[in-house]
Formats: sequence, C-alpha cells, structure tokens
Amino acid sequence: MEESVVTFVLDHLAQLVAREANLLYGVEDRVQSLQNELQMIKDLLNTTKRKKGMEHTVLNQIRDVAHVAEDVIDTFVAKVAIYKRRTILGRMLRGFGQLRLFHHVAEKIDTIKATLNDIRDNKDKYDAFKETNNQSAADLEAEEEKRAQSLHILRRNVEEEDVVGFIHDSKDVINLLLEGGSNRKAVSIVGMGGLGKTTLARKVYNSSQVMNHFDCRAWVYVSNECRVKDLLIGLFKHLMPNFEQQQPRGNKRGKKSAGDINDLSEEELKKLVRNCLEWKKYLVVVDDLWKKQDWDEVLDAFPDNNRGSRILITSRLKEVALHAGHDVPHYLQFLNEEESWELFRRKVFRGEDYPSDLEPLGKQMVRSCRGLPLSIIVLAGLLANKEKSHKEWSKVVGHVNWYLTQDETQVKDIVLKLSYDNLPRRLKPCFLYLGLFPEDFEIPVTPLLQKWVAEGFIQNTGNRDPDDVAEDYFYELIDRSLVQVVRVETNAGVETCQVHDLLRDLCILESKEDKVFEVCTDHNILISSKPRRLSIHGKTDHYISLSNNDHSCVRSLFFFGSHYYIRGRDWKWIFKNLKLVRVLEFGLNGSDKIPSNVGNFIHLKYLRIDIAYVRFVPDSILKLWNLQTIDLSPPRGNVPISFPAKIWKLRHLRHLNTPRPIKLGGSCSGSYEKMWNAQTISSLVLNSQAMSLIKRGTFPNVKRLGLRVTSECEAELPKLLQSLQQLSYLNKLVIVLRDRDDESVKKLTDESLKRNNGFKPQEVLQSLGQFNCLTILTIENAFDLLTCELTFPPTVTELTLSEIDCISDEGINGLGNHTKLKKLRLLGDVTWSRESFDLNCVGGGFSQLEVIEMENLTLQKWKLDNGAMSRLQSVTINHCERLDDLPNELWSLSGLRKVQVMKPSKEMAHTLRNLEMKNGVQLVTEDYQPRFQSRLDSIDSMDSNTFEYISEI
Repeated sequence: MEESVVTFVLDHLAQLVAREANLLYGVEDRVQSLQNELQMIKDLLNTTKRKKGMEHTVLNQIRDVAHVAEDVIDTFVAKVAIYKRRTILGRMLRGFGQLRLFHHVAEKIDTIKATLNDIRDNKDKYDAFKETNNQSAADLEAEEEKRAQSLHILRRNVEEEDVVGFIHDSKDVINLLLEGGSNRKAVSIVGMGGLGKTTLARKVYNSSQVMNHFDCRAWVYVSNECRVKDLLIGLFKHLMPNFEQQQPRGNKRGKKSAGDINDLSEEELKKLVRNCLEWKKYLVVVDDLWKKQDWDEVLDAFPDNNRGSRILITSRLKEVALHAGHDVPHYLQFLNEEESWELFRRKVFRGEDYPSDLEPLGKQMVRSCRGLPLSIIVLAGLLANKEKSHKEWSKVVGHVNWYLTQDETQVKDIVLKLSYDNLPRRLKPCFLYLGLFPEDFEIPVTPLLQKWVAEGFIQNTGNRDPDDVAEDYFYELIDRSLVQVVRVETNAGVETCQVHDLLRDLCILESKEDKVFEVCTDHNILISSKPRRLSIHGKTDHYISLSNNDHSCVRSLFFFGSHYYIRGRDWKWIFKNLKLVRVLEFGLNGSDKIPSNVGNFIHLKYLRIDIAYVRFVPDSILKLWNLQTIDLSPPRGNVPISFPAKIWKLRHLRHLNTPRPIKLGGSCSGSYEKMWNAQTISSLVLNSQAMSLIKRGTFPNVKRLGLRVTSECEAELPKLLQSLQQLSYLNKLVIVLRDRDDESVKKLTDESLKRNNGFKPQEVLQSLGQFNCLTILTIENAFDLLTCELTFPPTVTELTLSEIDCISDEGINGLGNHTKLKKLRLLGDVTWSRESFDLNCVGGGFSQLEVIEMENLTLQKWKLDNGAMSRLQSVTINHCERLDDLPNELWSLSGLRKVQVMKPSKEMAHTLRNLEMKNGVQLVTEDYQPRFQSRLDSIDSMDSNTFEYISEI
C-alpha cells in the first residue's frame, strides 16, 4: 500500500501541473523537485519487500511523508483557488497573506524533501549494517518458509478435521472426474480461503468410486510460493515412496546414482514422474494452485496417455482454474445454517450431551461465521476449551470475529493474508476499500467503481476508459474469490455484491494499520484519530456533536447510519472540517438544499446525496473543476431539479445520475466547449437550453442518456433523435414522453394524437431505427405505441415500454421480428382502466428473447404459437389480473427455468396450484389479494393469503 500512496500523490501532482498550472504559480519549481524526489522514493519501494523490522519502519515513514506532501499541496491549491475567485479589491487586501502562503508552502516542501533524504540515507545505513552482520537473504527466506510450513500444517488440520456437507459437491466433482473421454482432463474446485476446497478434494480423493476407477492416485500441495523442483520431488515420492531405499548407494564411473533424487534437474524429475504415470489411469490432486505459470511448468510431468487420466485442482483463482482446464470450474458455496451448526456441534461437544440453553447461543455465533467452515472450526476450537456454560458463551456472542482474528488463531493468515499478499498492487486498495461498507451491506457495483476512479485507484489506463478498467478490477476480485455476487442484472452485469464478514473485518484491521481508512461506530466515537478516509456507521448528528477527530486531512467521508437530514449547522461543520475532501457519500442522509458555498470543495470528485426536497443546484457547483460523479439519489419523481445550463464548465464530469428530471436553467451561451469525459446524463428535460447543448454536440462520448419530452421541443424531437445518431458510443437511451396529466395533451381534440402525446408514434421512432450502437432502450408513457408495427434499433437487446394501454397483433409481431432482442419489459398503468387485449405471438417471433416481464397490463389472453420465444428462460407476470391462464406452449420450451406470477387472478392462482412442473422449471407465485383491501387487513391476512410454491423436478 505504501507504493500505492506514493503513486497516488505522484499522479495527483502530475494532474495539477497539467490541468491547473496557474494554481501552482510561484511554487512550480519546488513542486517539480518534489515530484522527482517522490519518484526516486517509489523506485526505492520496489526494492523493499518485507514488512518487518526496519523495512516496516521505512515503509511507514515514506507513507506518512507522502501524505504530508499531498496535504501541503492540496491545501495550497485550495487557498489559491479561493483567492483567485475574489474581486480585484479583495485580492489587493489579501495580497500580503498570499505572499506568506507562498513562503510557507515553499518551506514545507523543502522540509518534506529533507525528510525523504533522511529516510533514504537511514535505509542505506541499515542495508550496510545488515550486510556487515551477514544477515543473508537465505536466512530471511528460511524464516518465511518455516512460517509457511507451519501455516500449511494448521490449514490442513483445520480443513480436514471434520467433513460436513459437500454431499452434492462431492457427487458433482466425482461426475466431472469420471465422465468424458479418454483424453487427460483437468477439473477445478474454486472458492475463497477457508471454504473447504481441500476438504472436498480429500473427500473425493478417498471415495470408493474414485479409488476403484483410477489405477494410481497422488496428491501434491503447491502453495503461493511454488518451487517446481520441490513439487516434483514430493510428487515422485508420493508415487514411489520406497524409491530411494531400493537404489544402490554407490555409483560407477563418476555417474550420479538415481537415488540422489535431490540432485536431479527439473527435466529429469519430470521424466521420472512421467514414467511412473505413463501406462496408468491416474488421478493427481494439485492442491492450492495460485499461478498460471506454476501450472505451465509442471504440466509436462502429466502424460496425456489416452487412458482417461484426470488432474483435480483446487484454487482461489478462477483465472488459474480456467487456464488449467477448459471445463467450467466447480464453485464451492458456503455451508447452510444446518450444515454450519452440525460442524460446530460435532467439534465442540464431540458427540456428548449439552445444556439446551447453549443451543440458541451457539447457533447465533455460528450465524456470524456466515457459512465459512474455517471460521466455524476455529470458533468451535476456542469454545471447546472453555467452560460450556451460558455465562462463558455469552461473553463471545457479538464478538465472534474479534476472537477469530486474533493472531494465535492464524485465521487472518489463512483467509486474508495469503489472498491479499498475492493480489497485484493495483488491486490492493480496491479490495481494502470494501471494508468501508457496513456488515451485510449490499454494495451497489456501479457507484463502487465510480468511487474507485474518484479515489485515484485506477491508474495507467492508456487509451481505455477508467470505468472499464475499474470493472475489470472488480471482476478480478470476484475471480479471486474475495467478492461475492449478490444480484445480477439481466444483461449479465453484477448489480450488487458483498464481502464475507470475516474478510470485511480483516480489511478494516489492515486498512487501519496502513492508514487507508477508519470505521467509526457509536462504540469508538470518542477515540481520537486523524483519518484520511472515514466511514461513519453511527448516527450522523451523534458523530458531528461528539467526535474530537482531526478531520483536516479527510479525503473521503461516508455516512452509513440511519436516515437523517443534513441541516445548516451540519453543513457548517462539513465545510469547516473537510476542506480537502474528494469523495462525499451521504448514504441515507438527505438535505433540503445544496449550499451555495459547495464550490469551495475544489478537490471534490464524487458527490452522492439524497435530494428529496431540493429544487435547484447552485451555480457554484460549476467551480468544482475536479468533479467526476454527481449522484442526486432517490426518491424518484417528476418534479425537475434546476441545474446550471453551463454544465460544460465541469470539464471532468463523467456521471450525472438522478432519478428526477434535470432542467437546465440560465444562459448556456458563451462557449462551445465539449464535455469529452461525460458518460452518463440521466433524465434531461428537453427545453431550449438542453436542445442547444445537444445540437452543439456537447456530449460526444456519452454512453447513457435520458431525455424527457416537453411541449417546447416536441415538434423538433424527430430531428433531435436524428442528431443523436452521431453519438457513436451511445448504448442506453431513455425517452420519457409527455404523460396524461400534461395540460397541453389534455387540450388536444384528435383522440389519436391525444393518446400518443400530440404526435404519431411513427414520427418519433422513424429515426430510432437508424441507431447502430444502441443496446438498451426505454420508452416511458408509450400508451398506444404498440398498436401498429414499429421499427426499433436493430442492435437493441433490452427494451422497456411503460404505461402501455393496448397492444395489437401488428405491434407485437413487428416487435417479434427484432432478432437481437433478449429482454422485453411491457409495463401498464393500474390507475387507468382500459379495454382488455390479447397477446398473440406467432411462430418464429422473438427468436432470441430470454426474459419477458409483464406488469399492470389489461392482458386477457396470452397465446404462443409453436416456435415462438424458443429461447425463453424467465417469465415474470405481476398484477395482470385479467389474465386467467398461461399458454400451454410455454411449459414445453426447453430453456425455460423460472416462471414468477405475482398478484394473479383467482382463476390463475387456482390453475398454478394444481400445475405439475417438469424439466426443473421453478414456479414462484403469490396468491390474489383484492386491490382495495386496507393495509391493516392485508397485513393481518398475509400469512394465510400468500403462498410460495417452488417445484424443481
């Protein structure tokens, strides 16, 4: 992490010099010399690997000095920026103070350089002293090897102590080993540390099926510090345990005896192993494989002898598993609650009776382990040696992870350190960052990646977009079994994720040691500290009133407490204490205004806040020249937020996210600058200002765009859509047509025009068909849009149409001709009563559709011809109360996996209850409830009126 800190500071200084050189006027030379000094220190860090003794002290000193350098420069830039905004008279009055500022920062930089020189000199002296005292690298290596062996023995003892569960897992892995042709094949088990990969592999290895199937079995442990020669020697000794005793002691003509196995080269050892395996159907377990190159170096030892031989690999890394074998790895899951309790009970009580009052406490503690076998076994080992009483166990409840992370348990080494130490440097800060979030918190992935970019974690991207690189980093962490996927979007992207509680706690410990971030709860609020990133998990007002921390260096602040409205005094505290902040995440906290002095946060790159009652964003936000992401969060609504029209002044803005429409206000004249970095502009009200910016091509690289139609621009909408065709990166477009409550719509006399917002659908969508990059399209207030055949963009894979009144055969069949459509959402409006309609899907239509969702439609009958929706996997029907049955053809679709029917009619509910499911289809349904039933009655009767039927056959 120390090198990361220095790299961040170097990158930050480089950006300041490149973008805002005028703010460094008067100290440019010293900033340049500081950059040079830090670059040399970074090179020094590359040669300092260990984190013990003197090296550890040096690394900490370098990190602290880098932080000081960052603080000095950022404070100087903030003061100069505010000074330059003053009037000429204001600058004259404060001119003397400005000169003192220049002098002060110059002295600070000189002091920092001197400190860095002292650190380097002391490091050189220490290295010379170490050399004269003959402290060789071999001694250090032997020390590390001894520690690794101790850790390996503990790991094996823990993982193989008790085998619980793995019934389905072992069957699946055995089938993978036994099935297939005669060619050699590699099968992989992948999962996070402590999940039981070795336990499962051992269970498979010792099963009678496997023992009877293979002529020869061998087991070799690799580890993260693989020595190929030692691995081959161990494998050969496993295959030929009596080899050395059988060899003659002497040798002839100076030749080496075959018994001197340790003196053989790697190639000679590979040949010996190959000879042992050549004529046998063998199974070799390669346990704990970390690197692709390690696999490549030992692969030659395993002959492909066309006898159905297999290699079973365990690894934490999906990338390594896929490199070793072409088949999909077996991903090991966490134990369920029943399996977890069984493992714990067997280890603690060893078959003996136990007091009944201990079971609730025990199960509560086991739940804290979140299904991780290693945690359960270590916890059980701790409690097995304590008095088995309610009093003793009560001391542990609520503090399970604290007990597990003590040094003597070595859980930290097994679960986190091995994985963390083997992370590439670029991934370490991204991984530790996950500890900022509360326990069991579902982390939204897109905002997480945007925060990584804002924090400066995503560097050296070349020509690639930083968001894309951040996404690659995220999937690397998943592949390394460090992040759990919680919810997946229909386009296969990950929507939310989590980290195991134990990993999270260990991230917090590591981050506190390396000064990455600190987590503040109501229990440690009075402990004084000087954090650089701070995550507050208690009440916001409680923290602001009680904390005595020094916040002058805070770069990132997160609020994850209960809902709270930021008031004037709170904003005053924030502006006073967080002058250098880059990331502000208010969580559930909201505000009725964004203060006019928000422009003083000149280093701010990421801002997220709930603006339920905010009607406008002040012009001062345009002074935030570093701002990359603005996330003005829920609630969703139609009341626009006024935003300064000169949005183009935010040159580095990447994402403007808000569920409410954004209405640009004021003049947008005076510049034709383009926002080259803009990626997301959500829900832009199409007034004259917005139309002007779009026609100018202000957002040339935008990928996600939302447009809200108004009477002011309605006539020009077709032309505007034609101009959007020039946006070659646009892949998601949301168009919100005018709704029924719009006064100008109500005044129309032509019923067709009135029902379609004042213009005919063909006029709107004629130009949409020419979009060649668009993959996601949403049209809100579609009304009668599907009463005729329409041409949507040919590249669209996901289409959402909302507020639908009616669908004709012509409309649905025209839609079915789109061969790339994979997800279709058809949404109605329960507040408007319309005539019923049928949905008739002809054979061959919707040939690639995988997901269909229908909600609040007046749909009466759904018909599927043979060959329609042939690839359908998932169906969701919600509140379509006039639909009494599902098409019989639906159940014959070979790819169908899930059907979910919520709030069905009584007839539909009765039919589904009596339906016999086949082919492993999952059916989930909720019984009918009257729409106007009171909330109290609904709650009282929920248990009896609601049922969930899941059948997998």
